[in-house]
Amino acid sequence: MATIKKSGSFVAFHWDGAIADPHAQPFADAMAARRFRTIENAASEEVSIGWVTPADPTGDSFALEDLEGGAGTWLRFRMDKKTMPKKWLQIHRDAAEKARGKKLSARERRELKDDLMEKMLPRVLPSITLVDALLFHDKRTVLLFATSKAAREAFGKLFLESFGTPLERSNPLQAGLRAGLDDETRYALEHCEPVRWPNAQRGEAGVEDRRRTLVDRRAGDDQEATMEELA
Repeated sequence: MATIKKSGSFVAFHWDGAIADPHAQPFADAMAARRFRTIENAASEEVSIGWVTPADPTGDSFALEDLEGGAGTWLRFRMDKKTMPKKWLQIHRDAAEKARGKKLSARERRELKDDLMEKMLPRVLPSITLVDALLFHDKRTVLLFATSKAAREAFGKLFLESFGTPLERSNPLQAGLRAGLDDETRYALEHCEPVRWPNAQRGEAGVEDRRRTLVDRRAGDDQEATMEELA
C-alpha cells in the first residue's frame, strides 16, 4: 500500500484565487482530465506526465477517498521517460563497423539509430518517477516532496492546466504575509529590510580580523600588567 513521505526535502508553493474543493467531484474530474497516459508501447523517445492516485498508479481512476492525506489532500503525479539506451546504440554501431571494416559515416550512423529505435523502442520500458504533494486547500498552500527543477516545473505546469491557476514558490516573507497578521504587523513586515549575510570570502576575512583584534587585545593586557609590575 502506498504511503506518503514522512521526512525529506520539499518545496512549498501557494496560489491566489479559488480552485475546486478537493472533497468534491469537480476536483477529481480536473485531475482525470490531465491523467497519466502510458508510453510503454511507444516507438519513439517520449516523455509522459500526468496525475495518478496513491491507490492507482496507472491513472485510470480518481476516487475522492484515494486523495485523503490526513491533514491535507494527497496529490501524486507520474513522469515516464522512454529513451534508447546508449549502450545498445554503441554495441550495434561497433558491430556494424567491425563487419564493414571501417567507420560509419554520419548518414549511416543516423540510419542505424533510426532503424534500431523503430525495432527496439517498443520493447524498451520507460523509466518511472512518482512524485507526491500535500495540498492544504484552506491555506492555499501545497508542499511538493521533490526539489529538482524538472519536478518543480512539471508540477507547476500540471497544476495550472488542471486547476486554472499558477503556483508561486513560497518564501519566508510570503509565509508571513499569508499568516493572517493584523494590519500594523503586516505593514511592519512589508517594510522590513533583508539582512544579507557576508559571502564566504568576507566571512573568512571577518574571522581573521576578529582573531587579530583578540591577539592585539591580549598583547595590550600583557603590556599593562608588566607596567603595573614595574611600578
